[in-house]
Amino acid sequence: MAHSGAPPAAQPEEAQTPKFKLEKLTDRAYCLYGQGGNVGFLVTDTGVVVVDDEFEEVAQGIVDQIRSVTDRPIRYLVNTHYHGDHTGGNPVFVKFAEFIAHETVRPRLLDYPETIRRSFPDRRKQIEAEIAGLKDPADPYRLALENDLGLLDFFLKTAEAFKVKPAAPPGLTYEGQVRLWLGGEEVDVFHVAPGHTDGDSIVYFPKEKVVHMGDLFVNGRYPFIDDLAGGSARGFVTNIDRVLSMVPSDTKVIPGHGSTADVAALRHFRAFMSDLIDQVRKATQSGMSKPDAVRFIKMDQYPEIKPLSRTLGNDVATVYDEIKTGR
Repeated sequence: MAHSGAPPAAQPEEAQTPKFKLEKLTDRAYCLYGQGGNVGFLVTDTGVVVVDDEFEEVAQGIVDQIRSVTDRPIRYLVNTHYHGDHTGGNPVFVKFAEFIAHETVRPRLLDYPETIRRSFPDRRKQIEAEIAGLKDPADPYRLALENDLGLLDFFLKTAEAFKVKPAAPPGLTYEGQVRLWLGGEEVDVFHVAPGHTDGDSIVYFPKEKVVHMGDLFVNGRYPFIDDLAGGSARGFVTNIDRVLSMVPSDTKVIPGHGSTADVAALRHFRAFMSDLIDQVRKATQSGMSKPDAVRFIKMDQYPEIKPLSRTLGNDVATVYDEIKTGR
């Protein structure tokens, strides 16, 4: 799986020699790029707060990168949502850090693999049957379905490998917002509305003017709207609007995937999501079928947004279902 907000699969040879890129955003705040979701961390006088931890195989490498900057203890880890490329390192971090996440993340980490094992094989067969009826290999709708198969297979593989005992779910969960004070630094962790999933956390370091969006913002790629886990396209817009209303214009933005950005780039991504919803809404109102909407809607005014593990067709199909079902 390529990175996009969909959980990517780690390659065994990469896992043995993890490659990281460390970016210093302020005197105290950093972004660490690796194999999964972007890791953010804040160094305070009494300890470190970390946001997301990629995969178990590379988690010790993340710890080593943090320790190359500071010898202060890692005190807290925030999981922005339940996906394995953001929580896979939990079994390593649980030895020394308290975990914080939205209250839906704990049950998803513990119970969702069984739901996947039970329901996804039938879902896979349905998609395969639909693909079999589409003869044109370049059909955008067929390509979107094939992409869905890849995603299902990733989730199935992850679910099969899942073991409850070392899963290390968050020990501190919250409903609306929780505020940490560590070494005189304020850390705001809050949930606005279902977007990427139903349990997204945004993490804001106000003194540093840095915000980590999790997969509510993916820079330069089509987002993954995890509707099977309560995600919502409209929720992306709601979440971004909340952030835009509260952060200064010179805030640095850490996306879940892709390079760090500024508030203007976050606003641009919000415009993409809003325009996508409008385009799909018009298609549904005109009576267009979902396959035809996927084939028809182009979004050419956003050439910088590229397909990786999700295509535009996947997003159109998900938004179409969301509008049709009124979720």
